[in-house]
Parts: sequence; structure tokens; C-alpha cells
Amino acid sequence: MTLYSLASKNIKKNIRQYLIYLNSMIISISIYFTFVSLEYNNQLLGSTVTLGKMESAFHVASIVLMIFSAIFIWYSNSFFTRKRKREIGLYSLFGMSKRKVAQLLFFENLIIGALALILGISMGLLFSKMFMMIIFKLMNFSLEVTFTISQSALIQTIVIFLIIILITSIHSYRVIYRFSLAELFKAERIGERRSTPSIVTSFLAIACIISGYILVMNPGELNVIAQTGIRIITAVFLLIIGTYIFMHSLLAYLLFLLKKMNSVYYKGRNLLSVSQLMYRIKGNVLVLTVISLLSSITIVACVLTYSFYYHIDSISQKDNPYSYIFNLMDTKVNNQLQSIIEEDSSTKITYSEKIEYLPIQTDVSALERVPDFYHTILISEDSYHNLMKKRKVKEEVHLEMNEAIAFYDGTLNQNNDPYSGKSLSLPNNHTIKIIDYKGYSLLNQGGNLFPLVVSNSLFNELKMGMTSEKLYIYKIENEKEIKALNKKLDRLTEPYKYVDDTPRPIYSSFYENYHYGLETYGLLIFICGFLGLVFLLATGSIIYFKQLMEATTDKGRYKILEKIGIPDKEVKGSIARQVGFTFFLPLILAISHSIVFLAFFSDYLPIKMQVPYITCLGVYLCIYLVYYWLTSASYFKIIKG
Repeated sequence: MTLYSLASKNIKKNIRQYLIYLNSMIISISIYFTFVSLEYNNQLLGSTVTLGKMESAFHVASIVLMIFSAIFIWYSNSFFTRKRKREIGLYSLFGMSKRKVAQLLFFENLIIGALALILGISMGLLFSKMFMMIIFKLMNFSLEVTFTISQSALIQTIVIFLIIILITSIHSYRVIYRFSLAELFKAERIGERRSTPSIVTSFLAIACIISGYILVMNPGELNVIAQTGIRIITAVFLLIIGTYIFMHSLLAYLLFLLKKMNSVYYKGRNLLSVSQLMYRIKGNVLVLTVISLLSSITIVACVLTYSFYYHIDSISQKDNPYSYIFNLMDTKVNNQLQSIIEEDSSTKITYSEKIEYLPIQTDVSALERVPDFYHTILISEDSYHNLMKKRKVKEEVHLEMNEAIAFYDGTLNQNNDPYSGKSLSLPNNHTIKIIDYKGYSLLNQGGNLFPLVVSNSLFNELKMGMTSEKLYIYKIENEKEIKALNKKLDRLTEPYKYVDDTPRPIYSSFYENYHYGLETYGLLIFICGFLGLVFLLATGSIIYFKQLMEATTDKGRYKILEKIGIPDKEVKGSIARQVGFTFFLPLILAISHSIVFLAFFSDYLPIKMQVPYITCLGVYLCIYLVYYWLTSASYFKIIKG
């Protein structure tokens, strides 16, 4: 019998043992293949206006997935190898040479890997169409998803996972050389030492976490560290350290205190649960810390992207207050655009306006945040008041000769006023000082315009030395659904979009900007949600494997409890507490960390995050609870087996 046929026979006979490892590989491969299939899907790339802008996000996400898949498969392989050390020792004991045992393990891993690759890609093919339908729904596309097999995705997946399988096969090959026969037989019986409780490090954990929270929240503008970036990096560093010490020392200290409380410790099954946890914490510190931090990042990223998607209507309205604004510097084309809009039977115009403006050339470098390629335009107080009246905004300003007002420029930081107090030089030796910054857009964002409202007297004086222009403004009721009208206008305006003359042609469409935002945030929420799901599956699986390893080690202890008459109900309760502790402790810390960071972001971003947070956390908890139930059931099955 050849080693290959022996390895195949071994897998068939012990398929139940191999199933956990095989499943983890199949899931990793199918998730990766699904994602890269979307990355290379021509239907998706050809339908989106974000083409050329989102490929890098997909590419980075696929690299993250690849790294995570490699780590996850390595971890699964280590778990599987540890479970089989006794069996490996038996091969050696029965006279099989180390070289033959190593080759047997190598072939077994290759066979499992090849099988996982075939099944994983097959599952990925089915999932890719389902996820394409989800992504099209998120991006508001009304296209029928076609079933395609991406050759690039297929080759990329096969190459990457063959490398991973080869590395894990070499790892399995070396097991017989790294451990003595005695170590292989004792592997399952190696226990873990108890953590030493320390009041000093326990206080240090609390101090680090609270300090991190204070730095993030910055209550009362404490400004302990003035620069926001350095302040947040310091806070993240403190939270990482604090979380690790929390898991390492504070938990051990709290369990130590619990043990001292006789009325609690000796009540019911507490003795069993607390004793088990005291011996288990030390070996789980790193896993619990990583899961806690990873869960925090996942929750924050998912909530942020979903918040933008959830509030896309209000964000679009704030950034683009009008359905259309245009002046293509061509009277004939401007007239054509007006006729098309006004004669379109599918639209109802709420209001229209023509405002006079002065395009000026000036150095905006003193304002710091306005790019050089932006075109500054001046609008008079009267035009501004007329426009606000049309928008039903009760706003009235009275400016002195050299005063101006700036407006919201689309920045994410809603609290920042970047312009007030700064000055700008104008033609004919005029200088204006910006005295106020309004928190709403005067014109649509995305047109590379920097509008300023100046006094009527200054506007009229400047107008004498230059030619004023007219800006055409339309507000339409059903502006999110005017695809046909937008297409007609797009055909006429396309040749003017990239002209950089002075004065520059202006054209901005709410429909175009709204659907661009919908596609962008739809794609981002999909990528973040997909990665979040992968992180969740991976963290859940890591806890699952870790707990099953502990179950294998604890099997003897539970047999003793069974012999002295402890009922199964008591044992199940103890397992539920022990597993629940490992599952929910990092989650509680992750929720606490994420709330603090989301509170920080909510101070800057013009969106509310309560509903997205509850939605994301609800989904996260549901999947987490499934893992908890599955792990508890498997744990009990192992100790009873």
C-alpha cells in the first residue's frame, strides 16, 4: 500500500475528525473566491460610475481577506494537529519511521486541501451570484444578475490557496520531528497554569482603559494632547495595552475576589465554573485580547459605513440643494438645457432662478482648505436673499463693504469653521475678510466652486471692471428618479465637463451626485459588511476551536465529576458559563470601545448613528449567539464522548 492510498484510507475512516478542519478550509476558500469574483465581475465594473475609483478598495480588502484566511487556516491546522498528536505517536510506536509518518501527514493535508479547494470554489460560485444580487440592491441597480465564472478569480484563488495548503502541509510534515514520543502522547493532557492575581496591574488595566476613553472623548476640550491625530493614536495604544492587561490580570483578580466570597463561591455550580476559569484565563489572554480589539474595529467600521448609506438622502440634500445648476458659457447650449428641463413632462419644477455672479481669479492659498483648481465666484447679498427665499430658508445678512460669508464645503467635520477671520485679495486692490461660515451649501458640491457672498456695493463696484455671468438653477420634485431627463442633459453637457477655461463652464446634477453617493456607499457598506462577516466568522471559529481543545483536555476532569454523581444538568450549566465567559467578555469590551469611538465620530460627522448601531450590533449578536450555542453543544458532546 502506498503512502498516498494509506492517507486516503485514513481520511475516509476518520472523516468525522477531519470534518472541522475541512469545513474551516472550505469556508475560507469559498469566502475568498466569492469576493474576488465580485472584484473581477465585468457586469459590476461596467455598471458603476465609481469605475476606476473603487478597485483599490476591493484590492486592499482582498489582501486583508487573504491574510486573514491564511491565519485562520494555520490556526485550524494547529488545532487539528494537536488533536492528532497521540495518533501520530502511535504510528511511531508501531515502528513507522519518522520520515514515513511525516510524508503521511503531508499527503493527508494535501488531499484535504485539494478537496477543500474543489468544494470551496464550487460553493463560492453559488455565493457569488447571491452576493452580486445583494450588492446591486445596495447600489440601487435594476439589472438582472448573470451567472459568470471569472477566470482571473479562479486562477488567483487556486494559486493563493495552493501556497497556503503547501505551507500548512510542511507544518504538518515537521510535527513528528519537533516533538518526542512522550510529548506526543501527553499533548492532550498538558494543563495550563493559573494566573497570578495582582492588584497593581489590575488598577493599571483600568487606568489605561479610562485614560484611553478620556483621550478619545476629550471632555470639556481638555486638550491633554493638542493634535487630534496624535491624541487618537495615543488613545488606541492605551486601549490595546489596557485590554491586554484587563484580560491578563484584572480578570484573574476579580475571580480571586469571587473565590474569597464563600457565600457566592460555594453556591450551586459556581465552584466548578470559577475554578475552571481560573485555570483557563492565562492560556486565553492573547485570543481574548485580539478578539476584543478586532470586534471593536469591525463594529465601528460597519456602523460608520452603514450610517453614511442609511443617511444618503439627507447627505445628498445637504451637499446638493438644487436639482441642477449650470452655465456652460454657451448661450445656445444654456437655452437648450432650459428648454429640455422645462418641457420634460415627467418632472415638476418646484422653483427656478437665475443668479448673477462674478468669476474671479485670486490666490486662495491663505484659506488652506480650498484647492488651487477651485474657481472662486462672488454673489451679491440681493441674489443670496432671493435664493434663500426660494429655498424657504429664513436667513438675512447685512455685510459691510469688505466683508464676505463662506459656506459649508462638504467637509466631514461639521464642527470646524475653516474660513472665518481669514482674508482674500480681489481685483482692483480690494481685500475682503470672511466674517461668517454658514453650515449649509450655497451651491451644489462637486462643481469645484468656492462661492462667497459679498455686499451689494462691493459686487457692483467689481462688476464695473469685469463681465458678470448667469447661473441657472432648477429644483425639481422627483429629482432622484429623473434618469431619462438626466441622460438627455448629460449628452449635451459631456463635452463641457472637463474644460478648464476661465470663466469655467459649470454643471452639477443632484441625480448624478445622489446615485454616485449611493453606489459609493453601497459598495463600501458591502466591502465593510463582507469583511466584518469574515472577521466575525473567524473570531467565532477561533473561540470555537480553542474551547474544543480545552474540552479535549478537560474530558478526564468531567469524567471524575460524573463518577461522583454530578448530574449532566449541572455540568451543562458549568460549560455554558465557561464558554459564555470566553465569548461575551471580549464582546462587552468591544461594545464599550466601539461606543466611545462612535461618540467621537458623531461629534464630527453630520449623521446620527443610533439606528445603524442597533442594526449592526443586532446582526453581530445573532451570529455570535449561534456560535456560542454551537460551541457549548460541541463542548458537552466531547466530554461525554
